[in-house]
Amino acid sequence: MNRLRQFAFPLSLAVILGALSAWLGQVSQISIEEVPLNPKEPQYLIAQAAAKRYDSTGSLQQQLVSPKAWQLPDQKNVYFEQPDLRIWTQERAEYHVTAQQARYELASKKIFFEQEVTLDKSADAQRDAAQVRTSQLTVDTVRKIAETPAAVHYRYGNSQGSAQGMTYDYQNGQLNLPAQVKALIYAKSL
Repeated sequence: MNRLRQFAFPLSLAVILGALSAWLGQVSQISIEEVPLNPKEPQYLIAQAAAKRYDSTGSLQQQLVSPKAWQLPDQKNVYFEQPDLRIWTQERAEYHVTAQQARYELASKKIFFEQEVTLDKSADAQRDAAQVRTSQLTVDTVRKIAETPAAVHYRYGNSQGSAQGMTYDYQNGQLNLPAQVKALIYAKSL
């Protein structure tokens, strides 16, 4: 019986410590349960968004300001409310685009402006100031082309007009108005 008492305490202690260890193992395990996000509600929301992009020399290239930006779950698009985009060339603001809404596709690097879109181009030594107003405008930031199939109203210096659709090629400085063009053209005085 003495011998049984000698082994009872260490054996009981081992059983208790084993049970305690198993219980602590269960308590300390974190079970991760993935909860699916609502695809219609933002996963990320930014208030007073402001972004700047610089070129390789450190000069400001693009500036985007928006009171609200968001990204939905499992999407590769970023949405903007009242975006205000300025594009700089040689340290001066050359283009200014505003709209009520915009969507930026991360993969294609295209910006889709919608509702009350205005594109302003500053005057320079060779060209007058220009403005285009439309309901939608797609800007391909890689190809540097802005286009829309929607009706456009434009102003270039004192000239003005309208057209159905537009393509503006930044590289060549060329505006193409493909259909239903109406224009009042005033020659620039020498």
